[in-house]
Amino acid sequence: MAEVPLFPLEVVVFPGMTVPVHVFEERYKRLVRVALERERKRFAVVLVTHNAPIRDTPVPVAEMGALVDILSVEENRDGSFDLLVHGQERCGVAVLRREDVEEPGDGHRPLFFVEDEPAPVQRDDPNQERVAAWDALDAFRRYARAFFAEGALEQIEANLPEDPLYQASFICANMRVPLASRQVLLEARSLSERFELARKMMDEQLSAAPDPSA
Repeated sequence: MAEVPLFPLEVVVFPGMTVPVHVFEERYKRLVRVALERERKRFAVVLVTHNAPIRDTPVPVAEMGALVDILSVEENRDGSFDLLVHGQERCGVAVLRREDVEEPGDGHRPLFFVEDEPAPVQRDDPNQERVAAWDALDAFRRYARAFFAEGALEQIEANLPEDPLYQASFICANMRVPLASRQVLLEARSLSERFELARKMMDEQLSAAPDPSA
């Protein structure tokens, strides 16, 4: 069974997202080295939560994360790494094994490995997805006019992906919602459901926002 190391972070990664990651703990430096040794330079990212730990993980984490591929890596003078990673499909967080890594002055700390197996969001009828995408994008344009700086809407139109999967990621990555809400979006059963949940979250914020014409 193929495995990848697990990196708990305070971030939710969606397919197509590019995320900078700074790595300084010894166990996660080990994670980087393990990933770089493999043909596909990959690890899993999962959101740190405030719930009870699950499945013997090192810290409380969500039950679903995302596989990420390393786009670039820079090793700093102090031995830390700066990475740029690209989000792939989401994945489940079921620990396969642990590796204890020595930390200076802190004994050993665990690095966990999970299965390298995507858990892709369900794809619906293309027409249903298009309708859900249209509704969410319409809400996102209204959302951008209400909450983003002037000129942001033009940048959104210029950078909006064509694939509905990445359109959903684009919306979810740019909404101003708590991490817990982003995690709900990541765990949506289907892509249409992800669009619908995102639209509802944006509509709730828009309805609570002050009326600029008042």
